[in-house]
Amino acid sequence: MNLPNAEEVKEIEIMKNNSEDRVKIEGQDEISSIIADVKENTDDTNRESVNAQPTNINDYLIIKLHHKNVEGGLSIAFLYKDRNISYIEQPYSGIWKLSEETFDKISANLIK
Repeated sequence: MNLPNAEEVKEIEIMKNNSEDRVKIEGQDEISSIIADVKENTDDTNRESVNAQPTNINDYLIIKLHHKNVEGGLSIAFLYKDRNISYIEQPYSGIWKLSEETFDKISANLIK
């Protein structure tokens, strides 16, 4: 998984692909927690991501990591479930299994 260090991120934006619902997380502690959770709770599926967004998946979350000190610097990942398994996908980089607990914790930010 190719994620920036938490101190390099000024905000995390989470949104649903099929609605206007979005939330911005700007607290450094919360940003650090989310990035650490993802890094610690992923397993490589050895599957490639060959598209800019997930294909054959109707509902997914878009996670945008806005970088500090980099004009327009942005990392994007997609969270989704397929056959009751949680995944995180980075466009053109790879697809990883994500723990159910981490998936639920990140998606709960939109429900607040």
